Amino acid sequence: MVAFAVHSPPMHLSRRRRAFSLIELLAVISIIGILATVLMPVVSSAVDGAKKLKVSKGLQQIAMAYASFSLKGLTRELNVCKNAAEWAGVLAKHEEMNVASIFIVGNDYLVEAEHRPVPKTIGLLRNGQWRINPDFENFPLGVVVISGISSRAPAATTPIAYTRGLDAGSGRWRPADGPDGGIYGEEGGFIVFLDGHVEFYANLTDEANALVDYYTGEKTSRISEAVNCGARALSWTGVEWEASKR
Repeated sequence: MVAFAVHSPPMHLSRRRRAFSLIELLAVISIIGILATVLMPVVSSAVDGAKKLKVSKGLQQIAMAYASFSLKGLTRELNVCKNAAEWAGVLAKHEEMNVASIFIVGNDYLVEAEHRPVPKTIGLLRNGQWRINPDFENFPLGVVVISGISSRAPAATTPIAYTRGLDAGSGRWRPADGPDGGIYGEEGGFIVFLDGHVEFYANLTDEANALVDYYTGEKTSRISEAVNCGARALSWTGVEWEASKR
């Protein structure tokens, strides 16, 4: 029989540990700092992009629900609404689009300032009766909707909703301040059209960003000129503007 002997390393060798020097630690910290500086804007941009994508998809759902609703010939119910919450309630009732987050933008400064929970539903069905959720009714909405759109309106150039804060007179988004300030401040905002396509506009004043005049087909920076006479923009606070006869 062959015997194998196992030799343990000398005690003084097994107890030795190589520690990091101060220079090595400083080098590692410096590398981590550089990586953080480089990656933070990338991560922040990705998060911001994801939030904007969610808003864009929500606006698209509104346009699709409106298209389905208009085919049923029920738009008269929307045309008499006094604010965006009431408009959303009518659409939710008939189109089963009862998700409040479609009209509430998560990174809206007004929402962040709220001390109330964000409502989950637009409306409630109680005892067989449909009604707007009281928590939604007075909650700051990030979407402005347009009622009174003509059934003959061109789908590709007629806006149906947009993120709050667009100044109809100047064609620019307002600062993130007050009850009707811009969701993204003066950076811009989204507009969704009847055909469901959504675009982000820094402003409407540049020719490349301008909308199409409903009656003349020419470029315009006024969103009220991109819809038919009598159409109205409804925010969470009430009527923002009404398209007048030209």
